[in-house]
Amino acid sequence: MSLDQELAAGDDIVTVFVDPGRRFSELRADLMAAGRRTAPTPRTTPPDPIRPGTQTLDSYAFQTRPTVLRRLAALMADLLPERLDRLIAATPDDTPLTTAIALHTGLAYALAEVPADHSSTAGTGLAVRGEIHRGERIAVVTAVTATGTSALRTADAARAAGTDVAAVLTAVDRDIQAAARLALAGHELRPLFTAVHPH
Repeated sequence: MSLDQELAAGDDIVTVFVDPGRRFSELRADLMAAGRRTAPTPRTTPPDPIRPGTQTLDSYAFQTRPTVLRRLAALMADLLPERLDRLIAATPDDTPLTTAIALHTGLAYALAEVPADHSSTAGTGLAVRGEIHRGERIAVVTAVTATGTSALRTADAARAAGTDVAAVLTAVDRDIQAAARLALAGHELRPLFTAVHPH
C-alpha cells in the first residue's frame, strides 16, 4: 500500500506513522501523568493498581485533557461491537469520554442517570438524557471501572428498558472484580487497559 493509500485509509496521521504498541504505551504514560497531578477525591475507595499508594484514579484527570481524550476515543472505537445503534454513558461523570467516542464514530449517544435504588417513573430505573429505543443494540461507556457497580446498574437498567446491551467499554479497568460481576449478569466488559496492561 502506498503512503497516499495509507493516509486515505487511516483514521488520522498518527495511525499511519505510530505503531499500535507505541500508541498504547504513550497513552498509558499520559494517563499516569494526568493522575499524578490530581489529588484523591472524597469519592475514593480501594487502592489503585495504576498508581500504587494512591486511593483512586480520577477519571477527570484524563477526561479534561483533549489530547488524551481524542486518543482514548480512537483506540476505544476499535473495542466497539459491530452493528451498534447507540452509546450510553454509565454515569454523568462518563459524559466526556462517551461524547468523544460518539464524535469519533458518528454513533448517537445518551446519558444515563440511574438512582442507587433503581427508582424512576418509567419503572426501569433508568433516567436518560437523550433517547434510547427498545430493540436498539447499545454499548455502555465508562471511564474507569473498579467493582463495576455503576456500569452494572446502567447496563441492567438499559436491558430492562428493552435494549440489547452488546458490551460495556472502559478506558481503565482497575481489576477489582468489575469483569466478573458484569459477566455474572450477562454483560461483557471490554477494557482498553486492565490495571497497567493494554489490550
